[in-house]
Amino acid sequence: MKDKGIRTKILKTLREEYNNNPHGVVMKAKLLSELDISEIELERNIKYLSDKGLIDVEWFLGGVAGTKIFHAKISSYGIDWLEQSMEEITETEGHVLKHIFDETKEFVDVKLEEICPDALEKLNFCYKDLLSDSHSHRNARIAFDCREILKDFTDAIFKEEFLQNGKIKPKRNQTKNKLHYTLRAIKIESETTRKMLETQIEYLSNYFDNLDSFIQKNAHPDKFEVTKEDANRCVIYTYLVIADVLKLLDKSEENEK
Repeated sequence: MKDKGIRTKILKTLREEYNNNPHGVVMKAKLLSELDISEIELERNIKYLSDKGLIDVEWFLGGVAGTKIFHAKISSYGIDWLEQSMEEITETEGHVLKHIFDETKEFVDVKLEEICPDALEKLNFCYKDLLSDSHSHRNARIAFDCREILKDFTDAIFKEEFLQNGKIKPKRNQTKNKLHYTLRAIKIESETTRKMLETQIEYLSNYFDNLDSFIQKNAHPDKFEVTKEDANRCVIYTYLVIADVLKLLDKSEENEK
């Protein structure tokens, strides 16, 4: 473990003690035990944190052959530094996740414009709705639209030539079957990848089914509530599933060239 990571763990341990007892201290032996680092690593970083004013340390002789031991507690500066660091980490993680989703959205939007503009229009409406004030009726509409988007999308990528052995063409609402035939027809090399995608679409279809059942059972205005989290999941899952399928279709087309 690098020194920066050790220092952060030391501060977190001291902060935990502070939360339980503002006047409490943590002994050297406890830090060695909990952090699982060498004695020299601990002492080096304790001195650094002390010199920076992030912790208060009291050294004294004890143990075998007059070994130096200490007890420490976090200072107000240490608390501020730790909280600021955690906020920066959270903010960075948020930016990374947003960047990943933005890339996925851009890819899906471009591809859907080519193969299924109706699905793209609905998906963009859903995305814009998420940015507006949350309301159970709006959330329910997003859930319904995402289900329709999957139907539009699987209609667009499915071809009757994918059917084998006299199989009947799947109906519009049979998204799992349409995807199943499509994935088999494009000859995905990895059986694991194909099964994972089929599992994803099955999960999403079941999610929509259960959500639809919930809506139908609670149609009375006093009980009618689909949460913002439900709407978020619908849009995010829909984008992710469509993106995965589109990437496989692109790869299949490249292999055929």
